[in-house]
Amino acid sequence: MVPSPNVRSRMSFLTLDESQVPELTPPCTPIQSSSMAPTFPILQRQSSVKVPDAQVYQPEGHPKQSRIDGEIWPPIFRTEFVRSAKAMIPRDDDVFVCTYPKCGTTWIQHICSQLMNKNYDPDTGKELSMTSPMIERMGAKFADELPSPRLLKSHFNYSNCPKSDKAKYIFCVRNPKDCLTSYYFHNKNFKIYDWEDGKFDIFFDLFVESKLAFGDYFEHLLSWLPHINDSNVLFLKYEDMLEDLETAVKKIGNFLGGRSAEIVNDPEKLKVVVAESRVDAMKKNQNRWFPGSVLRQPIFIRKGVKRDWKNYFSKEQSDVMDARAKSMLKGTIAEYWWRQEMSWDDIPADTLPEIEITPSESDEGFHSDEADDLPPSVSRRNSDASSLLPLLSSRRGSYDSISTMVTGTSIGSSGWGNHSFLNSVSYSLAHIVPFIMVPLMPFIVACCMLHISPFNPHLSVFKSYQNVPKNLVVLFSKK
Repeated sequence: MVPSPNVRSRMSFLTLDESQVPELTPPCTPIQSSSMAPTFPILQRQSSVKVPDAQVYQPEGHPKQSRIDGEIWPPIFRTEFVRSAKAMIPRDDDVFVCTYPKCGTTWIQHICSQLMNKNYDPDTGKELSMTSPMIERMGAKFADELPSPRLLKSHFNYSNCPKSDKAKYIFCVRNPKDCLTSYYFHNKNFKIYDWEDGKFDIFFDLFVESKLAFGDYFEHLLSWLPHINDSNVLFLKYEDMLEDLETAVKKIGNFLGGRSAEIVNDPEKLKVVVAESRVDAMKKNQNRWFPGSVLRQPIFIRKGVKRDWKNYFSKEQSDVMDARAKSMLKGTIAEYWWRQEMSWDDIPADTLPEIEITPSESDEGFHSDEADDLPPSVSRRNSDASSLLPLLSSRRGSYDSISTMVTGTSIGSSGWGNHSFLNSVSYSLAHIVPFIMVPLMPFIVACCMLHISPFNPHLSVFKSYQNVPKNLVVLFSKK
């Protein structure tokens, strides 16, 4: 895929320009991102409305970051680009690579580029940051200039990601300890963060407290988890790709279909793609991934291994991350994904007990018998009605999260599912039922106390008045 002249003219956006990121240093910590952030109206290209600038800040010892609409982003991100990316309409043949940072994004982009594009040269190809751009970094207008089929990158959570029934989405995850470690070195190496001498202990705390660019790791994972078995979503694990890259490449090719499927089903062509996609091969000529001008060291692919976190975590930090992972992932299929990778002690894989996966876990990503133990920010389709009222009163509850629980879709994404009528009915009930039930609760409780039915025509006939408060007898008796 060769960028058009218009695309080339915008390459300056990838170069650090301090004039674009005026220094603002508020005394407070940034507002944490929400997994249910609203989408924004599509911005008109010729709009004369001035979009507010992102607030760039850098507390002492922290990497430089910015706030856009209450969410945390890298310091050079622009408000109009983030908003337009949330609102962009995908093409039918779009392919989105969706991950949290440092969870195999570039790896999968490189594999897909070899499978999708005839002219892609893995040795001398243009920077992936241009041919396969991050939509929230470059904006919808930049993506419009790319020819189809587009290979687009995003670190959006599921709620913010542009959705389409026909577009395809590849979602890859990595254990949080290795993700954190790789993200730490990423922040040190990219000039935009102004954090060359950053301390690991500080970064660890920021990661655990959800105070880093692109939001909370666990909320990002949980937002995508109910959709990993959707027909147009391919789910991958970074650790599985390390273990068996050939199988992963086959999965990607067959998922993409067409020319990509033909390549992975040709043993000779598959062999070439796998060889070019190994970590050692990708470490060569690293200017393919990002322009060297944005890096302190010309190293973007650092190690590409698992359990590297053990070289940087203290035992206490390991325990803290284990506790947070257990708290956030309890009751989900992800609860047991990384027992070996996250263990402080080396555990042979063959000594781990088998975990039986129930149909409800496989289909939805959640244990049906433990759904009520999930964090309140998680959308769950198989929730009973009793879980709606606590969510309404919780800090993170919203109409959007409730509609997702009931219908499996979020506001503004009805095109994602195939049951739009049922979704509409369920969505309406999710809004109406709580407001009907709450005022009626005293009446229902009183009826239960009196052992009567409000539909009984003989409301004045009580079997016993001895233990019934007089005011309730008067209230429910006929005159």
